[in-house]
Amino acid sequence: MSTAPVLFEDFQPGALMGECVQVYDADQARRWQAIFGSQPEDGADGPVEGVCMAVVNMMRAYLDVVVPRPPGNVHAKQKLRMRGVPLQGESMRVTVVCAGKEMRRERRYVELQVSGAGEGGRKLFDGLITLIWAA
Repeated sequence: MSTAPVLFEDFQPGALMGECVQVYDADQARRWQAIFGSQPEDGADGPVEGVCMAVVNMMRAYLDVVVPRPPGNVHAKQKLRMRGVPLQGESMRVTVVCAGKEMRRERRYVELQVSGAGEGGRKLFDGLITLIWAA
């Protein structure tokens, strides 16, 4: 693994940056429930919690794959399209692809397509993360 940070020049639109496996496990569920509540009416153990776990694991995949990052990046926005709800205990294979990059108003913008699939290849989500890259 390189110790040099990923630079704007390193992003190649259309290129796979990497993939990883994330698991929506009981520890993640407990942490979510500690914030939002542990009862079904709070969304616990159901689709609301599952959708939140998709977002968490989308971001974890980005953080695991695009390393090391230079300090000072800004998370500008994200979009998420749900295709299925992850289930507690399910492993998710998450891929990170450089969807594009451009200079706007003297800032380096990077877009990353992050897609997750559950067990058996079941499609879970497609996300688009837009970042202002520091270097």
